[in-house]
Amino acid sequence: MRALLRTLWTAIGATAISLATPALADPVADFYRGKTVTVFIGNTAGGTYDLYARTIARHLSAHIPGAPTVIVQNMPGAASLVAAGHVYNVAPQDGTALAGLASTLPFQPLIDPVAAQKLDPVKVNWLPSPASYGVVMLVRGDFPAHGVADMKQRETTMATISPGMLPAVLAATTNATLGTKIKSINGHPDLASSLLAVDRGEIDGYPTVPYDAIKRVYAQKFAEGKYRVVLQFAAEKSPDFPDAPLVTDLVTAPEDRMLWELALGSLKTGYSFMMGPNVPRERVLAMRKAFMDVFADPTFLADAERATLNIAPVPGEKIEALVKQAYAMPAPVVARLRAIYMQGR
Repeated sequence: MRALLRTLWTAIGATAISLATPALADPVADFYRGKTVTVFIGNTAGGTYDLYARTIARHLSAHIPGAPTVIVQNMPGAASLVAAGHVYNVAPQDGTALAGLASTLPFQPLIDPVAAQKLDPVKVNWLPSPASYGVVMLVRGDFPAHGVADMKQRETTMATISPGMLPAVLAATTNATLGTKIKSINGHPDLASSLLAVDRGEIDGYPTVPYDAIKRVYAQKFAEGKYRVVLQFAAEKSPDFPDAPLVTDLVTAPEDRMLWELALGSLKTGYSFMMGPNVPRERVLAMRKAFMDVFADPTFLADAERATLNIAPVPGEKIEALVKQAYAMPAPVVARLRAIYMQGR
């Protein structure tokens, strides 16, 4: 009888385990195990966006269920629209393709008819950003303009990379709301080449140098007086540049303030990462969690500190909300920013 009971209980236990096993399975881990995840970087190698994306990618595999291989591939072009369009329209919609993009990309279709044909940012699955950020407008140290008042009186040439990117949008919006005479010079591929042109005297300044890039690369040149900050674009003024005003402190008309709220949206979302619109929801949520786990990983944080990268995460859900808010802005505000953008093309 005892032997019979032992056999019966063993059978019951084995059945219970076999029934429980499917419930414990992780379909996300099962999918990603053995796969390769590609992060398409919409900017040139060596720049700030590239540095953030590559630093994150090095730590991402350990935090994705199933620990897939993670690789990066630069796909620059059209203010990151090439990479975004690839992930949105061409790459598999299974969670194996991500894009790291210029900060303006979520808002570019608002103002650029070409971008609007490539993707709908409201349908994109946005991933967490490592940080929102602030930028400064600088001029060469020997340039005679010392502030906005001077820039209203004389033309100031600035490298703006390409239409639709943050430098071009903020330079044009500054002209429209403050009466400055900034002349945008497109064609420089990135921040480094733009500031090299400033150093050579080919242009007078650059409109959007990130705070963290100043600390990481250009602190010495500021200390030597080779660059001078004339304006700041951020939620709060940086204590490092107390004499340079925030642009939002200089505009008073309600329509101008609404315009700047829209133009500065990309600073709130920060360094953009996305998945395609049709990726299964459970994989989107798993990837969002993986990004947030990376941002809390002590090893990643040590790498970020060594690279002087600012880490103050913006959750994917918040970016989603900010994008929807921007696309619900009053039509006249959007039309005005679109007109400013078209003038700068």
